[in-house]
Amino acid sequence: MAKTRDRLKLWRDSSLPGGMDVLHASCFDYRYPAHSHDEFVIAAFVRGAQRHRIARYQGIAEPGTLMIIPPGEVHTGEAVECDLGWDYCAFYPTAQFMNALAAESLPGAGTLDFGRDLLRQNTGLAYGLLQASLVAAQSQDPLERHCAVYDALGAIIARYGQRTGRSLKAASRPADIRKAQAFLADEFHGHLSIDEVASAVGISQYHLMRSFRAATGLSVHQFLTQIRLNHAKTLLAKGVSAAQTATSVGFYDQSHLINQFRRYFGVTPKQYATTSR
Repeated sequence: MAKTRDRLKLWRDSSLPGGMDVLHASCFDYRYPAHSHDEFVIAAFVRGAQRHRIARYQGIAEPGTLMIIPPGEVHTGEAVECDLGWDYCAFYPTAQFMNALAAESLPGAGTLDFGRDLLRQNTGLAYGLLQASLVAAQSQDPLERHCAVYDALGAIIARYGQRTGRSLKAASRPADIRKAQAFLADEFHGHLSIDEVASAVGISQYHLMRSFRAATGLSVHQFLTQIRLNHAKTLLAKGVSAAQTATSVGFYDQSHLINQFRRYFGVTPKQYATTSR
């Protein structure tokens, strides 16, 4: 196997609210496939440049840039120049946690909203997020980690957040898509066919595949893979073996889990489990 230039470290700190994932990454050849998260993505870029697509928007993130992606938004990422690559850090806080912070610092009522600008050029806040990620990676003191994360995310919310009361994007999706998503969330551990999913929803297979991608930005299979990987991260962070995790969440075998985990996260299940607290 050729030696890779990419260096990604993804781990879960179970002591943080919601069992928050944290990422440090230096990417050159690695490309993120189209995917989404149930959580926010709050990222700071410190070197190089990343080309990305978020929903229908394309852009470039450079040093000093903050990226704020709401839950459910499909996105990709790759280096603008492979020889230069890009370095960044990211936190993945739950919407519940972010709304709790917003309730303490923002006027009004309703859910937290960052508006349409997904990229914000703010060197100070980007540096603050980077420092918080370093504390999260290095400190053995949970109180120090908590304070660093609260302070960094709270500062971003105070600067760019507002409470609008608008419902989450998923709530506006057609009822049959929400029903399909709920079925996949319940039956993720089985070996499903498109006929089973379509039958559960009560629409044709082709209509399901076409309307599901139009509503979510992902195929039914991509969405199911993400559900399985999210459950896999939870089990791995608790110390469950990769082999047992693979069968528990619906992958055919450990090799299948490893390949998909590396493709979506840039690290292996073993690396994630080892570095998670």
